[in-house]
Amino acid sequence: MLIALLALFSFLIAYGLYHVLSHQNLLLKRIFAQTIFNTLQLARLIGPLDPYGPLMFPDPIPDLNSASQISEAQALATQRIDYASSIIDFSYAGPKVELEERLRLRALANSRLVAAFGINTSLTSSSVSVHKKFRKLASASINKSRADWQKLYGVSMDFLQREKARYGKTGVRLAECVRCLCFVVVLVSQFEADDKKVDKNLVKRITDEINAQWLKSKEDDGAVKTSDFLNHDLGMLFGNLKTSVAEENGTGKNTSIDPSEALGLIMPQYETLWRVVLLTYITAYHRQFDMRSLKKRVKDVPSCLGNAATEKEALKLAMEGLRLYPSNNSIYRAASDLEPPKSADVQACHRDFNIWGRDALEFRPERFDNLTPLQEKAYFPFSLGSHKCPAFGGFGNRMVTMVVVSMGRALSPETGKLNFRDVQLDNYVGISLPTGRDEMEKWSWDMVRGQ
Repeated sequence: MLIALLALFSFLIAYGLYHVLSHQNLLLKRIFAQTIFNTLQLARLIGPLDPYGPLMFPDPIPDLNSASQISEAQALATQRIDYASSIIDFSYAGPKVELEERLRLRALANSRLVAAFGINTSLTSSSVSVHKKFRKLASASINKSRADWQKLYGVSMDFLQREKARYGKTGVRLAECVRCLCFVVVLVSQFEADDKKVDKNLVKRITDEINAQWLKSKEDDGAVKTSDFLNHDLGMLFGNLKTSVAEENGTGKNTSIDPSEALGLIMPQYETLWRVVLLTYITAYHRQFDMRSLKKRVKDVPSCLGNAATEKEALKLAMEGLRLYPSNNSIYRAASDLEPPKSADVQACHRDFNIWGRDALEFRPERFDNLTPLQEKAYFPFSLGSHKCPAFGGFGNRMVTMVVVSMGRALSPETGKLNFRDVQLDNYVGISLPTGRDEMEKWSWDMVRGQ
């Protein structure tokens, strides 16, 4: 009874101070918000007040102190990692699986993407020639110089400043903004498009339709069909790009960009980018107490990108973002005709307490200063083996870092605040962010008055 009353008293004090200091330092506000959250958690665990019942305490968190306990927990974690790895690298299908069979197993598991988008790429085809052509095109488009990264950063900042001006005081709708931003950045990166000539309304329609098609394919992959609206808008977009490229080249010849082939190149990069960027941006810039260390870590972005000697610290921002929010929470492979697809739970391996410690759910880029062998084995944001994503060699980390930092500077916590339109997320920074794309649609960055 006494503990329960103390918990209630602590809650009332924290709640009062929270509102008194609501106009004060953001750090203090977050501390008191976290205090409220911790008190509510304690009250929930203790249960309802019963003056006649026994005093109940929550069970303590298991503490692995003995060598045998630690060894057993790590052995189980290793088994989970090995199981996931065997699916990702196709070793579950046999000791030596030929390329064509690996492509078949992957294509069968990704058949919904063909139905939804009509794309024919290495991810969706069992053809060796299609696979090699896709890898060649993808690898060529991600070879960026330091000047390229500074240009892409400028594209990102310009886009975000236009978005702030467009939304004004109404608040930037983050999911929509990030989808369009990432799509434009990919267009510039892949096709050297002029971002100022890209129709933003057209990009919004395309990204909205891609998102709708993706959700439909998840709900019922047997019923989803390619979208006529998406194909029409893609034709318009790449028809305009074709003219723009011809004008820039000064050749008088149109550079042919087939919409379906272009979408096949865009989708792997765009779809694996925007959710990682959004969740990492929010976590790094709006749910951390120590902003000084973050700003110090990324102070040389974008000039450091592409320079192995100076980019190391900045890239840990993306590495930790991809740990907490991997591009693919799970990776699927086909099994036999009579069995459901096999699933490798990437997110579970990236968040396992027995691998990453008690702070596994916390955003700590510095953990990559010194990973243990088990952590290195459990970290595979770009897949494994010979089918690693072409972006694994540094491009993916640079792209995530560049876009997240541009967002953190343009939509900063000093000039605006996050509005989740959710009581728990808005008040308790210790709660993990949901990762479902449909759950992000209500989130906004609202400019504070006086800015």
